[in-house]
Amino acid sequence: MSSIEFIYFDLGNVILKFDHSTGFRNVEQLCGVSPKLVDDILFNQGLQQQYETGLIDCTQFHQEFCAQAGIDPSKELSRGDLLRAISDIFWANRPIFPVLTQLKARGFPMGVLSNTCDAHWQFVFSQHWVLQTFFDPLVLSYEEKSMKPDSKIYEAAIKRAGVEPGCIFFTDDRQENIDAAIKAGIDAVLFESVPQLVFDLQSRGVMINC
Repeated sequence: MSSIEFIYFDLGNVILKFDHSTGFRNVEQLCGVSPKLVDDILFNQGLQQQYETGLIDCTQFHQEFCAQAGIDPSKELSRGDLLRAISDIFWANRPIFPVLTQLKARGFPMGVLSNTCDAHWQFVFSQHWVLQTFFDPLVLSYEEKSMKPDSKIYEAAIKRAGVEPGCIFFTDDRQENIDAAIKAGIDAVLFESVPQLVFDLQSRGVMINC
């Protein structure tokens, strides 16, 4: 008999794969800003973190990016084009879909616990039926104003799952996020592969066959 009553999945590199460098090249094609500069603005200068933490909205993100890139937001790069360019970087991690399907069939409630921004989430939610069908609640950093591994987002996830922390299973591809989840009392394991995830679930009495 499993003690697991709720399962949270990270989004990036667990449910979906992604490659930020694709977004950098997308932006370059739109306005000529080099991928290196796009990377620097988004990640080294912290703009993406502000966006994923909900400290700025889509309009502010667009305006700040254009200001740092030295381009005219009204002529060289529209908000919609920028948001699509940085978001069209995801593809399905298809080997995990049979796992999700079996868990759903067995009645396990599942949620998403992810660091993400408004643009990325809206893009992937519209593109991938699995996100629309299998998961509730959706605990997203830009909505919670907190990013993993900050404790606040785990507190929100526990509250929204509606069960004791020790009855929640969580998998994420980053060790620091797993460590913080364990500190919050959640049963968490690092995601390395789908077979490894199946083994970890089976060892907890969640009997699936993939």
